[in-house]
Amino acid sequence: MATPQTNPAAIPPDLVKKVGAVAGQIARIQSDLTTQAETETAADAREALAQRARTAAEQVIDEQGITVHDYNTVLAAAEGDQDLERRLLDAAHEVL
Repeated sequence: MATPQTNPAAIPPDLVKKVGAVAGQIARIQSDLTTQAETETAADAREALAQRARTAAEQVIDEQGITVHDYNTVLAAAEGDQDLERRLLDAAHEVL
């Protein structure tokens, strides 16, 4: 998939849905692993959990057929556009 432009209006709706779905799944992963990390006292165990979270996030992104760059670009564009942010949140809620 082509890298989206940073103009929120130029981001294809299917990419918005994919990024929103990924964001929802990543939020769930982070929540689960944060709970586990809070009970860990060993730094190496906490780092292992953080690495698991990164790997799981990358896998979810890949499964949607987008790149990490696409994901980050759309999220960055949403920071300055309330409509895009709302559409991403709507897509995220569909998977939660």
